This record gives sequence, C-alpha cells and structure tokens, in this order.
Amino acid sequence: MVCSDSGGGFDGLVLGGELMSLRTPLGTVLGLGSAKDGTGHFWGQRLSGMGLLIVGLWFVYALITMPGFSHSDAIAFIGAPMNAVMLLLLVVTMAYHSSLGIQVVIEDYIHGHGLKLTALILSRFAHIFLAVAAVYAIIKIGLGA
Repeated sequence: MVCSDSGGGFDGLVLGGELMSLRTPLGTVLGLGSAKDGTGHFWGQRLSGMGLLIVGLWFVYALITMPGFSHSDAIAFIGAPMNAVMLLLLVVTMAYHSSLGIQVVIEDYIHGHGLKLTALILSRFAHIFLAVAAVYAIIKIGLGA
C-alpha cells in the first residue's frame, strides 16, 4: 500500500503493517524533497506556449498585411483597438512564458545558492520591468497621448 501525506506527496510504502520511508535520512533531516510546484510550472509553460502560438500567428499575419513599415504606419497599427489588445496579449504572454523558461534554465544550471537566488530575483524584476514598459508604450500609443 502506498501512503502519502496530506499535501499529496509520496512518503513511503506500508509493508507488513509498518511504514517504510523512501526518503534518505539526510533528505529527511535537510527537508529536501518536492517543492510541489512542478505541475503548475509545467502547465504554465504549456498553456502560455499555446497562447503564444495563437497570438504569434496573428502577429505574423498582421505584419504581412500591414500597408507599410513607416513610423506613421506603426502608430496607426497600434492605434487600432483590436491590434492594441492583441499586442498587449502578446507582450504579457511572452513575458510570462519567457520568465518561466529562464527560471528553469537558472534552476538547472546555476548551482551556487546565493547566485541562483540573485539570478532568479533579477530575472523576475527584468521580466516585470520590460512587460510593464511595453504595456505602457502600447497603451500610450493606443490612446494617442
């Protein structure tokens, strides 16, 4: 029989009426184990990837059908309400998807705890800053201010 804790994690096996832990003694002492965040991260990457596919195809189509690529053409394009909304969706989805991907790379390839934490914090702030700047620019151009 398999036993789990209240959080749904896998603790061990019951053999002969006795619970046998599958964690090593060192892992138990250090509290190492699942952070129980992997499934949400996995689905976040997959769903944001599908969203990027949809808005990315729209963006390619919009660029192909644009009459020109001058500054005034770009301002007119962003000024159209539907285009502004789709650009906002593109920027927010891209920032979220990128943030998740960079987080995985940092967690997998940076091994020093302090450096990893610093890189994760800087990455998160950079993604938020760039997303907010892009959203501000789209809204400012879209409203004609």
